[in-house]
Amino acid sequence: MTATGQYSTDVSDMLAVHRALTGALDAVPAYVGGAGQDPERVETIGSFYENVIEFLHVHHLGEDELIYPVLEQRTPESRADLERIDDQHKLLYAPMDAGRAALAKWREAPSAETADAVIDAITAVDDVLRPHLAEEEAVVLPIAATWMSPEEWGQMSGHAMMTFQADKPWLALGLFREQLDQEHRDGMLAGMPPEMRTAWLEQMEPAFDAFIADVRRS
Repeated sequence: MTATGQYSTDVSDMLAVHRALTGALDAVPAYVGGAGQDPERVETIGSFYENVIEFLHVHHLGEDELIYPVLEQRTPESRADLERIDDQHKLLYAPMDAGRAALAKWREAPSAETADAVIDAITAVDDVLRPHLAEEEAVVLPIAATWMSPEEWGQMSGHAMMTFQADKPWLALGLFREQLDQEHRDGMLAGMPPEMRTAWLEQMEPAFDAFIADVRRS
């Protein structure tokens, strides 16, 4: 670690995570509204959003454990802003719980009413999330780029995979990779441990490709 904040760490992957999350949330009216009362379609879209909410949860958990404490310690002059922005994560607890509950009811009993409840609940998540993401990008990322090493910053992806509790951890990775250019996708793949790279190429990527194609079919 440097004591003078002279790193030049590429933190643009955080922007890709944010785009992946907001893109999925943007699609909720079309995906949920378009599912009708077809049980198979409802299950597919319900599973998608259950995993998207978990993606958001583990992303913020990783920041809470790996990013904000480090930056608060190393940049005391920015601590007040960092603590305030980190505390915004707590504002999402109730909306995410409401989203999970609405999804469970919709999957159990598909109807226009339960579908509308899902759209409303996930839209509420989005409404709280976007101002936080904007402030994080404007305030936190420039500090992190200077005060965290690439190795420290790179712990986020492994942490997310280890803490993911829903049934499709590869969904988060796939949505994230879609937001990267080819150079960054190749670099990410090269940086994976060999066993993880093999698992992604042989199992997880095909599972993601098949599932996301099903989600996005009209």
